[in-house]
Amino acid sequence: MEYNEQNEIVEKIINMLPQVPRSYDTSDDPGFWTDGTEILCPSEMECEIIANFLRDILNEFGTMDINTGFYDPYEDAKNGEQDDRTGFYYIDFN
Repeated sequence: MEYNEQNEIVEKIINMLPQVPRSYDTSDDPGFWTDGTEILCPSEMECEIIANFLRDILNEFGTMDINTGFYDPYEDAKNGEQDDRTGFYYIDFN
């Protein structure tokens, strides 16, 4: 992926977010945070709203894939992949 204005905007947004949530309990207002590459969100609705907002902004500068997903606690436990992101929704950029 070549570096462009979209990448610069995403990088600035990610750099402004906290590196840890206020709480790891998604029902306890953890806020938005980042692991350095993704934006992590406490709910699906908030994740989709932010992702759509970012799509609207970044489309002014070209095309960028903005994907959303969920770190499912049951799947993560089953696969032995539980970490700080488990239980959070995410936005990633390609």
